[in-house]
Amino acid sequence: MIGIRPGEWVLKSERSVSPAASVYAAEHAADGRRAAVKVFAASKFPAEFLARFAAEMLGYQRLNHPNVVRYFDAGVAAGQAWFAMELVDGMTTAELLKTTTRKPGLPIAEQVLGLAVQAARALKHGHHRNLLHRAIRPGTMVVLPDGTLKMTEFGLAKLIPETSDLGPDGFHPLAFQPPEFFTGKPYTRRSDLYALGCWLYALSAGRPMFAATTAAEFAQKHCYTLPDRPGLIAPDLPSDFDDLICTLIQKDPNRRPASAAQVIEELDRIRAKLERRSVRVQWPADPGDASGPMAAFSADDAVEREDRVRPLMSRPAVVLPLFLLVVGLGVWFALRRGPTAAELYANAEPLMQSADPADWDRAWDDYLTPLADRYPAEYSVQVAEARIKIMTRKEIRRTVDQAARVRYAGEGERLYQTGLKLAQAGDVAGARRYWELLRAFESIPSEVRWVEAGRLALVETELLQTGPPASVNSVVNVTELLETAARWKNMGRAAEASTLLDRLAEIYRDDPPRAALIRSSR
Repeated sequence: MIGIRPGEWVLKSERSVSPAASVYAAEHAADGRRAAVKVFAASKFPAEFLARFAAEMLGYQRLNHPNVVRYFDAGVAAGQAWFAMELVDGMTTAELLKTTTRKPGLPIAEQVLGLAVQAARALKHGHHRNLLHRAIRPGTMVVLPDGTLKMTEFGLAKLIPETSDLGPDGFHPLAFQPPEFFTGKPYTRRSDLYALGCWLYALSAGRPMFAATTAAEFAQKHCYTLPDRPGLIAPDLPSDFDDLICTLIQKDPNRRPASAAQVIEELDRIRAKLERRSVRVQWPADPGDASGPMAAFSADDAVEREDRVRPLMSRPAVVLPLFLLVVGLGVWFALRRGPTAAELYANAEPLMQSADPADWDRAWDDYLTPLADRYPAEYSVQVAEARIKIMTRKEIRRTVDQAARVRYAGEGERLYQTGLKLAQAGDVAGARRYWELLRAFESIPSEVRWVEAGRLALVETELLQTGPPASVNSVVNVTELLETAARWKNMGRAAEASTLLDRLAEIYRDDPPRAALIRSSR
């Protein structure tokens, strides 16, 4: 198609080809502007869509931000839809993740925070124009050689739905979609922020939040599964940034930030906190904060102004006190001795041994963080253990908090599901306490299912800790469970009875007497 002229653009060279569309470098026939022109396959869209394609694209041509790839023009030529956009040369963040030398993800202070604030600024610009991106992922975020982020495909997913296949960048598009995408609820600004959180999770942890192969698996995980905190995968991730990502990927949209502006404010707070610790953060200037060009003065005006007003710093009455102040501050800082590593750890140790989690937070903020910043080579093992302890507590608290907001059909289901979430978060003892409470509901017909599920869960956790039972007086009476399976068969619940027998057979496969008893019950 080289030399063909869709609209006012002349195609010059081919940049990429796929079965659905091809991208070409092009020039404007009138003014010579360079652009990238994307031409879709002739069979991609029906005739009614082609008739309104150019009009649909007009709204997106209003986007004009340094961090958003601009749309210049759109139309239909020879039955093929096309649009012209800004031509950018850089690497996608998917390519950066493959080439980075830091593991597991990209450098946080040097790169990720700067990319995060640029993406949030781009979303703020689009959201203020009532436009949603809908396709934030590593393959649609391009980084130029000077570090500028360019957000591509802004809003195109609404006009041209994406496929559910693995993308050319190696990342599945469904790994970055919010729960409401799968449940059919309206896509909102907070949906874009969820996708932003998934993207930041991948940049920090070096992998997507969830891995799956089918749309059903992705739907299950995005809607119901709690991901690992990125701070547990990337230990050097600042705790405040870890909390921000976890807030962005909340499953309930009402618990995410309300706008991209709030995300920018939080990122700026994190940057300031890191810089106070002498951590250098690559922070791009905000083009929206520019105050405009200053008023122009001629050289003669400048000389006249200098003759009229004597510079402030040339007056002895100002310079001498400032000099003495600087010398005094220098002496004070030189004589001031900060706490040693041993003193910081001695103050933190009793707080970490306390039973109150609030004391752990105080130990981390007041003592362990300064210890890690000032003396990185000392007490590094103890600091790492304390960080894991605090993050594990946060994860368990988040798990229980999430469980409290789910609506259950009955109290039995609530107890079982809460125990299950605690077990997934690593608190097996807490999970067993919830499952043991289910015994109080044995006489309630509607809760029998969850009572039996709790019994099985107790069996499995007991086996994980002690191995298979070796005597008749073991934790769970197998005969009672077999009677339950027989009762379910008589009630018409054959599938559930078969599942129960399969699980019992798996649990007691190394116990010949019980295995024979289970086989005889089928």
